[in-house]
Amino acid sequence: MRRRSTREKKHRSGEIPTGSFSDIAFLLIIYFLVATTLVKVKTITADLPTGEKTSQPQSDKTPIVNLRGAEVFLNDRKVTIEQLNERLAALELAEKDPSKRVIMLESASGTPYENYFQALASISEHHGVVAIVEEDE
Repeated sequence: MRRRSTREKKHRSGEIPTGSFSDIAFLLIIYFLVATTLVKVKTITADLPTGEKTSQPQSDKTPIVNLRGAEVFLNDRKVTIEQLNERLAALELAEKDPSKRVIMLESASGTPYENYFQALASISEHHGVVAIVEEDE
């Protein structure tokens, strides 16, 4: 009897059973569909000035939003994001000529990205044209 069992082992083929691969693939697809979170990314559309110098000087009344760390300043007055929204709404930028919609945005190093994004989104929401000020080294 021992000889028969050894003969059967010798005659077995070395194929890998692939019948359950489709089931495993289907379960993996279901798992990833359930485990994946679909998040809509908040984006903003901003009109940036061309950067070309014009013969017309920029008005001295150009609003300047200054971000220093966690604090927000509008024309050197400390404001919150809600107050910034109110003051930008009061400027009625949508009704002005695009050349007069410019808002200067200055940011100090160490400013949290969330504050920068909120200020940029607020300016863009009120139809302002963002002029980003960079520090010269």
